Amino acid sequence: MTVGLYSISVRGFDVPGLLAWAASHRIPFVHLRGGPRGVDLAAQPVATVKRWAAAARSTVPVTGVTADVDLADLAASDPARRARACRDLAGLVEAADLLGAGWVRLLACTPLTADALSAVGRLPVVAGSRLPLLVEPHHRQWMTLNGVQALARLVADCPAVGLLADTAQLATAPPTSAKGAVEAILDRARVLHLSDPGTGWDAPAHADVAAAAAARARAGAFAEVAVEWTGADRSPHGCLARYHAAVAWWQQHTGSPA
Repeated sequence: MTVGLYSISVRGFDVPGLLAWAASHRIPFVHLRGGPRGVDLAAQPVATVKRWAAAARSTVPVTGVTADVDLADLAASDPARRARACRDLAGLVEAADLLGAGWVRLLACTPLTADALSAVGRLPVVAGSRLPLLVEPHHRQWMTLNGVQALARLVADCPAVGLLADTAQLATAPPTSAKGAVEAILDRARVLHLSDPGTGWDAPAHADVAAAAAARARAGAFAEVAVEWTGADRSPHGCLARYHAAVAWWQQHTGSPA
């Protein structure tokens, strides 16, 4: 299994420059931060997105795009907030599709009930999405029995929705539910971010999560795996060093080629 790179891991490039740099270092694909806190993909002129798509075809593909839209925005009781989130998501999906990406990530920073998640899954922008929408749990309450059950129900009821697992986020699981919750999320995740906040995988909780992810990869799990480096030095040189360290760790623990 080849290992890609999430774009927040490096700074100083525009999109074509990032893709050219990735190709020059044999990074096979990129996940692009596409919301307003990234390249704001949906706000770009169509001509710009088409130019970026051409750059991707000649360098390395952008296989996934991450949104800043949170599930809580789509579940909001305020109609204006909910409508704005739906418009933002629809615009990003359209632009990501034009770019050639295969999925869009949704954040899950705010715990929601199973009923609220089910309502999100019935929204036309979610249920009818032209690209798969991968929910990334970003709060430790998702890594509890109730949280995992709510996510599992959403994924089961809405074929357009899947999960993206981030090892650093999963490492925050409450100790009382950590093992079972982490395993349940990893079992359902289509994409994995091997996330290094600057400590590698030395902390016991993170090491356990990364090892569990590697075990599943050996059994054929995950359509894609990408490195997410969030430490202090995100220069091209610093990022590349952490990327190669992560790939070496992944190869060692999965027996897969880089």
